[in-house]
Amino acid sequence: MITWLPIASGILAVFFWGVSFVAIKIALPQMTLETMIFFRQFLGTLTVAIIVGLRGEWQLPSSSNFRRIFLASFVGIVLHQWLQAQGMLTTTAIVTSWLSALAPILIACISWVWLREQFVAVQAVWLLIAGLGAVLVVSGSWQGLLQGEFGGIGTVLVLSSAVVWALYSIMLKSLLYKSNLGMTTLSVLLLGLLMLIPVFVYSEGWKDIRGISSSGWISVVILGVGSTGLASILYNYSLKHISGTLVASLQYPEPLITVAVASLLLHETFTLPMSIGGLLILFGVWRVQSSDVYINN
Repeated sequence: MITWLPIASGILAVFFWGVSFVAIKIALPQMTLETMIFFRQFLGTLTVAIIVGLRGEWQLPSSSNFRRIFLASFVGIVLHQWLQAQGMLTTTAIVTSWLSALAPILIACISWVWLREQFVAVQAVWLLIAGLGAVLVVSGSWQGLLQGEFGGIGTVLVLSSAVVWALYSIMLKSLLYKSNLGMTTLSVLLLGLLMLIPVFVYSEGWKDIRGISSSGWISVVILGVGSTGLASILYNYSLKHISGTLVASLQYPEPLITVAVASLLLHETFTLPMSIGGLLILFGVWRVQSSDVYINN
């Protein structure tokens, strides 16, 4: 029986991620990419450390898991954040959030290839529909679609970040299966922070501090405390207690959250073709996940 708490945790994590796309867009003009990622990671790690300390869950992960934790940390923290933020330098928060909605489908595909999970032909149809939706979103208009305008390198980076996130989710699911939730989450975040320190020092990120406005700091706090620290604990709790398929399906509302916040704060345009493309992504993802649940039951 699935309890409500893991589902509620996953939905709250998705809310934080939906807001994060807007926070990144506000923060990036005021600091370098390296500075934003470092402060985000620092605050996220500190948040999880406080939670683990308050719960008294200090327990070092087994040495046999260290390599897997290190790899998950590099893929999910360093590589994913860099690809996503770098892509957002040349595309909008709304486009980024819609493309990130492809992650559940990517998780299904990777599970099929890597974990040898069952896959049926009808799922390929839903994959194509979601892919068409992604093309519409990055084109932004019917004219752009016909002329082959697909957003440039930024959209490629954002799509790559979705693939990386899918890989990270699968790696994390296997790690959490028999591990302590708090310490596994903290270990992944802490290793990621340690890997980011040399990059922050090399880029002399501390020089950005003077030029960061109050809105920039608020965005960094939201990214660090909410979208990294709290969201990591919440998402990992869901991954540990319910199926990966169900956790992935909880990400459906994420683009809608971003659309609402970005339209309000950033005044970004959301065109009719983009809305149709977004609906195709959500429909395709939903159908793939529904097919997956049917196959495994």
